[in-house]
Amino acid sequence: MSPSDNGTQVLVVLTGADAHDARIVFDALGTAFAPAGPDEGRAAAEDDKAGASLLRSALYETAEQIGHPKAAAPLRTAVNLTLQGDYGAVDAVYEVLSEAFRLENLGEAPGDQEKEVEMRLHPHQS
Repeated sequence: MSPSDNGTQVLVVLTGADAHDARIVFDALGTAFAPAGPDEGRAAAEDDKAGASLLRSALYETAEQIGHPKAAAPLRTAVNLTLQGDYGAVDAVYEVLSEAFRLENLGEAPGDQEKEVEMRLHPHQS
């Protein structure tokens, strides 16, 4: 199912994230939204023994926010992230991420029914 099949789902794709940072991002999103797909992408964050950067993805259901996001630990490095889905759903995930991390917007590709947003997440300055 692509995110546009259900206007409340957003595909989140991480690149350049080691297992530690990927888990932090997915856990922060998981405190706010229910997963809408299988756990394979999120599990890959734990399965990578060498700590290499991989493409990791997860699908989230944004119809109802289940909590408030928080990052349990700071990111070690900046993480590139892409959101894809319906305008309102992407905006909801973007807002949640901005509460847990410092965001750098890298660009947006609007479409008729969905959009794609590229960003870089940075740990909050303490």
